[in-house]
Amino acid sequence: MTPLRVAALAAALLLAACAAPAIGYRIAAPQAADPPVLRIYAPDDGARHPAVLIVPGCEAPLLSARAAFYERLAERLEAEGFAAAILAWPGSGSGDPSCRTTTAPATLARTIAGALGQLRATAHVDPERLHLAGWAWGGRGVLEVVMAEQRLPGLVSAAAFYPPCPAARPWRSAVTLQLFLAEKDAVAPPAACRDWADLSDGPGPVVITRYVGVGHGFDIDEAGDPRFAPYRTGAPIAFDASTAWQSWLDLLKFLRLALPSG
Repeated sequence: MTPLRVAALAAALLLAACAAPAIGYRIAAPQAADPPVLRIYAPDDGARHPAVLIVPGCEAPLLSARAAFYERLAERLEAEGFAAAILAWPGSGSGDPSCRTTTAPATLARTIAGALGQLRATAHVDPERLHLAGWAWGGRGVLEVVMAEQRLPGLVSAAAFYPPCPAARPWRSAVTLQLFLAEKDAVAPPAACRDWADLSDGPGPVVITRYVGVGHGFDIDEAGDPRFAPYRTGAPIAFDASTAWQSWLDLLKFLRLALPSG
């Protein structure tokens, strides 16, 4: 653990003792009335860095088999000069694979918006260079934020991996959106996302990257873990190492291209 993360943990414990909203490392799953809980990674160099808010999916509570996936992602982003924060939203921390039916997209979008505000006020973060990246139902929450039309302060881009897309209807986005879709996804069919994206009326562009021959969760290297079984819901979820690595490179390229100078 870097000195920054140790300091973040200590600060979180101190804030909790003072009954103040906590930014930092907290194990307990948040309740609906709590402020967003962020696990923050950042280069410990005293500078402000562009930041990525990572929004997990339902099948990825922070204490589950898939937690390591997001932790490694945050560490990779940190090594590339980004600050990264993993959002613990109520569904992702509940361990309930049915949270898609219990956490409405609009509710998740409000949580994400609150987390962005919290992240924007954090040391080591450039408040004018914020990105969103969501997976599965977390990605659906990201889409809801994007569809709000009015750009949230500091938000410059958004990315969603295999999200269940909304019903096709005209919509507008103020930021660039990248969709990472799996050709054989039986959980979040890519055709629905293409139909939805086709009705975008800008001004933010929508870019689609489709990975051939893979299904939902292709980047989850913990997919074979027995603890992950309850989240498969009868649909094939299989890790594909080469596609997972390519999707990481594609995400990194997207983040850098969307990054304003600063």
